[in-house]
Amino acid sequence: MDLQPAPLPLAIPTPRPGLPPGFTVVDDAIDADARKKVHDHLSRVGWGFGWKSNNRTDSFSFWHKHFAGNVNPDHVAPEGGGRQYDCTDELQRNAPLLRELWDRLSGTALSGHRLLRCYANGQPFGSEGTVHTDSVSDRSFTAIYYSHEKWDPNWGGETVFFNRAQTDIVISIYPRPNRLLIFPGTVPHVARGVSRICPVLRVTLMFKTERVET
Repeated sequence: MDLQPAPLPLAIPTPRPGLPPGFTVVDDAIDADARKKVHDHLSRVGWGFGWKSNNRTDSFSFWHKHFAGNVNPDHVAPEGGGRQYDCTDELQRNAPLLRELWDRLSGTALSGHRLLRCYANGQPFGSEGTVHTDSVSDRSFTAIYYSHEKWDPNWGGETVFFNRAQTDIVISIYPRPNRLLIFPGTVPHVARGVSRICPVLRVTLMFKTERVET
């Protein structure tokens, strides 16, 4: 009997006006059943508490679940003795369902990219982060998938992007359920804290990639 999960169809990205250069937003990225599979998978046991997006400036921690790749961003990995590498096979071993989603991404919105890291963050009320970048490489990108079934504007949790001087907001992205956001890893950004009235964990799935030069 074939017990393999059904394919996770990914919407084809279309140009969206008003986005900064290098940004892509895909709404209704996968069908409803696939979204539920991904969210259920992310909601299982295996979370660890104590992660910070910026160890130098973050005062509070949040939940984190690592699936594949180096656990550190590329600009701190050498200091920790690690290195960035293509972690596609590792993701297959650790989370086949997420590997399937990555395969869809690498064939559409992230064609020509190699996968360096895959992980999920869980942010409850009181776990505010600080502005940071994901990379120092102009070839790096981050894809964020918002897997929630529903989200309310009063719950906060927007992903906010700043100019390089961090003196003004460039764009703020609402964590709309089943939305896929792709942006250059060198852009300063922060996940704004969720409000006191938010009844759920703000869960995001990240694919960190590098555009392959030909």
